[in-house]
This record gives sequence, structure tokens and C-alpha cells, in this order.
Amino acid sequence: MSEGHQRADTKLIFIAGTLLFVVSIMAFVQEARPEWAEAQDEVRRIVTERLGAERAAELPTGLQQIWVEETNRVDRCITCHTTIDWGPELADAPHPARSHPDIPWLGKHAIEKFGCTTCHGGQGSATTTKAAHGEVLHWEEPLLGETRARSYGLSGAELMEMRCNQCHLHEPKVEGMPLINAAKDFVVAKNCKRCHTIFGEGATRGPELTRIGEKHPTAYTFPKVWRHPRTALHWHIEHFKAPNDVVPNTMMPLYDLEGKMAEGLSLLVLSWRRVPATYIPRPRLAR
Repeated sequence: MSEGHQRADTKLIFIAGTLLFVVSIMAFVQEARPEWAEAQDEVRRIVTERLGAERAAELPTGLQQIWVEETNRVDRCITCHTTIDWGPELADAPHPARSHPDIPWLGKHAIEKFGCTTCHGGQGSATTTKAAHGEVLHWEEPLLGETRARSYGLSGAELMEMRCNQCHLHEPKVEGMPLINAAKDFVVAKNCKRCHTIFGEGATRGPELTRIGEKHPTAYTFPKVWRHPRTALHWHIEHFKAPNDVVPNTMMPLYDLEGKMAEGLSLLVLSWRRVPATYIPRPRLAR
């Protein structure tokens, strides 16, 4: 090998070694400074700017979590959202420092008892933003935020009604669930139990609907021409709007649905799933 080739090889080895060293340092720094720690730094910066250093000193550090024993659920959302319960002081702050909206029914659903993902969805045990929001292949409960809601023609609050009714499924009216309340009235008015069995009552002409919310999207049959993401909610919305287009030769009647009734009915049926009895309001549970 000529001397020139030797010098070239030495130079390449030196460059490769340097790049490997830089990548190793970057990986070490990223591992040593996790994403949630950066989120806590951002919250601390916002609190310091708005409320002063003394208030910022009250913020917790390190991993935080809520253990919801009844549902075997761990929520670490408060690791990044450390000021979620700070009320009006940070109601208009940017995320992750923004506090939870002051809604009338929040007092009956304390974070310490219900956690965050019980209502909002997401992967509570995760410690990175993408995984915590459920935007990973192995997790089937994504965060029910505004972006996802818009893909269904809904607001975030409307999409979350599906989670609310998992516990309030036997109550005819619940504050804060206008779409599902209207859908429940529709089910009674049209006597859907003439064809479907729902919670042990009804006929068997149509599919059993008691736990339809647990059916995986891959178990649905989508038409060849389908212009939406292949999700269970999209399937039900289109099925309520035009049953025969989704399931040819179906016995399902074509209803003249107005407003967001198709969306409300879809949220309702997808809320029909197993929920720990401790979360179902006792008066309705007794019935």
C-alpha cells in the first residue's frame, strides 16, 4: 500500500472515530437529560416569568405519577404537566404549563382518584410525549385531543364524551355530554332493542351491542371505496349515515339524521365496554 493511501485511510478512520465519539456524546446527553426533564424546565421557566421565582420553587422535580388502583392504571402525565391543578393563574399558559380548564364536573372527578388517562386517553405509564399521547403502534388508546377530534368533525370535549359515558352508561342524562344524551334519547325513541341486544335486553336480529366498544378496528369490514382513516369511530359514523353503503343488504334502517346525531350515536356505542363497578354511579348500578 502506498504512503498516500495509508494517509487517506488514517484520515478516514480519524473522521469515523470522531463522528462515533460525537454521536455517543449526543446519545449520552439525551439519555442523561430525558424529555420529561426538559418539559419540567419549560414549566418552571413559564411559572417564573408569570408568577415569580418563589412560586416556581414550589414545583416538583423528578418523575411524578398517580396510581388508580380500581382500574390498574398508572398515570405519569403530571410529570410534565406539573401545574395542571394551578387553576386560573395558568389557565391561558402554553402547554405543558397550562392548568386544567375549570369545568363544573371536575370537582367530582379528582385527579387523585381518576387520574388523567381515564378521561383523556393516552398511555399513562409513558415518559415521552409521543408515547404518552398514545401515538405509537402498540397502544390503542390515543389522546383524545383537538387534532384527533377535528378528523371526526368534533371538538375535543365532544370526542371525550365517549370516555365519560363509559362510567355513566346507565344514566339517561349527564351534564357535559350533549351529543351522547341526545343519542340515548334517539335509541329509546327508535326502540333499537327491537333488533339489538343491549345490556342483556332486546332482540337478536342485529348484532349484539353490549360490548361493541371493545371491538378492534381490524375486526370491521370496510367498503372497497373508503375515504376516511380505518378507525372504529369513522366506521360507525358512516354506517349511521348510510348503513347500506357500509354493509350491503343490511337490515339497518336509513334514518334521516340531523346535526351531529351520527357522531353522537357512534360515540355512544363505542362507550359500551367493561368498566370497574366502583366507577359506575351507585344508584344506577343498583338498578
